Amino acid sequence: MPYIMETCVAGRTKEISKRYSARFGKKSISRSPNANPTPEAVRRVNERGAIAKLRRLINANYGFQDIHLVLTYRRDNRPASPAAAKKDLEKFLRRLRMYHQKAGTVLKYIAVTEYKKAAIHHHLIINSMDTRILTELWEHGQPRPVYLDNTGNYAGLAEYLVKETRETYREREGACQKRWSCSKNLAKPIIRKSIVRADSWRQEPKAPPDYYIEKASIESGYHEITGYGYQFYRLIKIEPGGGERMRLVGSAIKRYIAQSAGAGTREILQPAFI
Repeated sequence: MPYIMETCVAGRTKEISKRYSARFGKKSISRSPNANPTPEAVRRVNERGAIAKLRRLINANYGFQDIHLVLTYRRDNRPASPAAAKKDLEKFLRRLRMYHQKAGTVLKYIAVTEYKKAAIHHHLIINSMDTRILTELWEHGQPRPVYLDNTGNYAGLAEYLVKETRETYREREGACQKRWSCSKNLAKPIIRKSIVRADSWRQEPKAPPDYYIEKASIESGYHEITGYGYQFYRLIKIEPGGGERMRLVGSAIKRYIAQSAGAGTREILQPAFI
């Protein structure tokens, strides 16, 4: 029986999602015995979808030496409300946009704000710049920039940002708030869907030339909502002369996450199929 294959190209990454559908051979497709989703299962699937969307957006627009920036507040200068924090962020973005205009570049950003798990702060992903100027542009506390590594795959960062702001998002969920904001000039990942013959489904996927498979990304099983089988894996393009095939999120990102946790370290979880 045929299946649906979705290919998403985002920067150096190519994500492959295969799934069976009731539209094709419904009577012959086996389903999970637990095919009735609970509200918590639906919430997990929605969160994985948000992670996938953010992951693809980051991978499509950012790369080596672009910046994950955290904007913190001094204890005596914290905003009175999330609305006030939003105004602070908007003011900072205006200043940052002017900086890029003077430098002859164009600002690209993704931003999220967290205030439920910790003192209110902002996370941004921005294009590369001289980070020394940030202390002049952000007057409320300490800017903390970390450069992105050269893997081209920022799945761990996307998952961290979505899960870090989970409680904040849920508080606003009823108001149909977005999990993040972003500039309008971001490139969109390219998604293609096709109907594929059943005999092409490999239990062990094989990488095409010039790509390698991120082994930790491979998943297969039954989807919590549909109950039908699926397979997911991520390919990463090997750059000419790139040397070692980097498969993990860079050490700089992991160091930042460990520092953010205070004492101890925080594991970077692998993304799941949506």
